[in-house]
Amino acid sequence: MLLKDLISKLSLQTIGIFTENLNVSGIGSLQAAKKDEISFVTGLKYIKLLSETKACAVIMDYESLKSKLPPNVKFVILDSKNPYLSFAEATQIFKGASTIEVYREDSFKGLYFISKTSVKGKDTIIFPGVFIGEGCSIGDNCKIMSNTVIGKNVTIGNNVIIHPNVAVYDNSKIGNDCIIHAGSVIGSDGFGYARGKVGYVKIIHSGYAELEDNVEIGANVTIDRGAVDFTKIGAGTKIDNLVQVAHNVIIGRNCVIAAQTGIAGSSEIGDNVTIGGQAGITGHISIGNNVIIAAQSGVSSNVKDYEVISGSPAFSIKEWRNSVVLFKKLPELFKKIKEISKTKTKD
Repeated sequence: MLLKDLISKLSLQTIGIFTENLNVSGIGSLQAAKKDEISFVTGLKYIKLLSETKACAVIMDYESLKSKLPPNVKFVILDSKNPYLSFAEATQIFKGASTIEVYREDSFKGLYFISKTSVKGKDTIIFPGVFIGEGCSIGDNCKIMSNTVIGKNVTIGNNVIIHPNVAVYDNSKIGNDCIIHAGSVIGSDGFGYARGKVGYVKIIHSGYAELEDNVEIGANVTIDRGAVDFTKIGAGTKIDNLVQVAHNVIIGRNCVIAAQTGIAGSSEIGDNVTIGGQAGITGHISIGNNVIIAAQSGVSSNVKDYEVISGSPAFSIKEWRNSVVLFKKLPELFKKIKEISKTKTKD
């Protein structure tokens, strides 16, 4: 599209001169962008690459970076107070048709199974090898890709994309505009056993798992069903690959959870929570709204609203940083203590 049209769609101010008919074909990194592509920079770490980039325009926060810019830049500056958000919006504009949008439903008739008691909406495409059990309701404009298995009495909203090899267990509920990536499992049994005299007795999980609207689930994520009630992922929440959500966990709205996080049973997580990779959250605790949990944290007790925590066990990140500094000095401190101890012994 024309650069001027892109600028208009993104509602950005420009610094620099460009021709009215300058076309842009897409987005690239500062290192790899071609002369007909735009790029972006979010901080001083990448400022040195600006002198080398071939991009015709770069999204940045001009006020915060202008004193560090190389002289005589050859690109147009697209000024944004939130360059990463503007970059995300630009990717939406340049998004091309994916492979799942080029097929028609009639191409696959007879190559999948859907129960006679289940219904699917208008313009929904079911790919070869899909199995859909009894009593399911699937909304309009959905794409359910190959080798996905959907159990009984599953409800799926409109505009849902389910990538290959996903398993959706009985009674699960999936809202509108959700995306579930390959290999994920929604509604499997939780890890629930009671110890008896001989061994472990399995707790039968009769609940269900629910994804509210606009949830995105990464690849190979496992979300267990509730033991007796439900496990719920709030609207707008995004979950990275390889995350485990145990039975009866409730996650609020607009949370982001990075890869390899594990959340134990019956914990409640508030809205707008950010959880870094490889974090572990114990069961039966409450995490407030707008909390930030740093990567590899071990959270074993309740967390209040707006706290930022780190470490294992996790506590205030400010205190944790101070503790890490002291921890590094322990060998030196121990050496000094031994020297003092020897001196006292001689005395």
